[in-house]
Amino acid sequence: MSPPSLLAHLDASKDSTALSLAYASIGDEGCNAIARYMRENVILKTIDLRGNSIRADGLVVLAHALRSGSSVTSMCLKWNHVGSHERGVQALCDVLRTNQSMVHLDVRNNKIGPECGRLLGEMLRENSTLTHLDLSWNDLGPEGGKALLTGIQANHSLIDCQLSGNRISEDTLHAIAFVLRRNRQNAPLSAGVMKEATQTPGSPGSPCSPVSPGQTARSRDIDFNATGPTTAGATGATNMGGTGNSTNFRPQPVGQDDGLAMKLLQREQNYTNAEDARFFGEVAEYIDLLQLDAARNKKYRMDAEERERVVTKGFMEREMRYAQELRELENLLAKAKAEKDEIMHDTQYLQNEIERVREEKAKTVADRMKLEEIARATAERIRCDIRDGLAVKADLETQIYKVKRRQQEQEEENARLRTYLSKCKDDLDRALR
Repeated sequence: MSPPSLLAHLDASKDSTALSLAYASIGDEGCNAIARYMRENVILKTIDLRGNSIRADGLVVLAHALRSGSSVTSMCLKWNHVGSHERGVQALCDVLRTNQSMVHLDVRNNKIGPECGRLLGEMLRENSTLTHLDLSWNDLGPEGGKALLTGIQANHSLIDCQLSGNRISEDTLHAIAFVLRRNRQNAPLSAGVMKEATQTPGSPGSPCSPVSPGQTARSRDIDFNATGPTTAGATGATNMGGTGNSTNFRPQPVGQDDGLAMKLLQREQNYTNAEDARFFGEVAEYIDLLQLDAARNKKYRMDAEERERVVTKGFMEREMRYAQELRELENLLAKAKAEKDEIMHDTQYLQNEIERVREEKAKTVADRMKLEEIARATAERIRCDIRDGLAVKADLETQIYKVKRRQQEQEEENARLRTYLSKCKDDLDRALR
């Protein structure tokens, strides 16, 4: 899941009591956003982060978020890699030592090694609220199992601890199962958060029903008022498997009887031989399973009622939110319609202005064309007048030239006559003398 998608999902779940991000591929990078969400959501109860490739650094961040006053009661971290380094499990154990809300923790298949068994044991020695712990399919080994047993022996709240696939020795598993039965006898039926699916009794590595190899089929009849067990009656068949033991013990259903369970626990502690101890252990385990079934059914009913209440509240909140959003959308629609009407009015006004401008333009063009026609006619008339004036000028110049020519000839004639008169006068004067 990309960071924007993760933030959007967390924002949409800000008022939820459960956060589910199974197989979202958030990695260590997304743990910072989840830690911030855990600090801000004070009503968060359940977190499911299975299959997200979370390593030790991411677990450190989540552990610090749990330390900050978180009210988380159930956390599922299975199918991650929180055991890649010891510091992740150490940070989680340091927080759970004093945590007062966590009752269910699932860290199965997380590559948790033997070095973490000591950390888990020290955490269980001081923790007083955790009731269900799933460590299946890790790698605690014999040494890690012994360190875990040391812590469980000092714990009085843990009633279910799944250890399948950890290579823990059978003696250690039997001791852990004995302590868990002791805690179940002293714990209220409603204590803790029940698991979604309880592991089948007698499955390989399960501490709820350790069975020693070599046990053979037998039948017994128990007199709980006697000082020792006698054989005959109820049936308890045990079959050996390839990798573990499978117990099919089916006595008649029994009710919740604390006195009977205490007697069985006392008989198991004061057994006379190993076969009696195993048989009493099977009977006590079956009674424990019935009690756990009753508690689980009660818890399922309470969870169903809580889910129904949460879902109903969520439906009402969503309905109110949708109604508010619908009103807002209606207001936005009315506003959009008003804006549309205003825009249409402005558009009509602009269209009218455009038509008026077009008409004015057409009139102006017509006037200009008329003026151009008048100008062309005037220019043509002026050109004609100029041609006529030039013709008249040419005629006048011709006439002036002719007048000047005649005047010149007249002057020449006058000069000849004066000369002639002068000669005549001279001749006359000579004649008179």
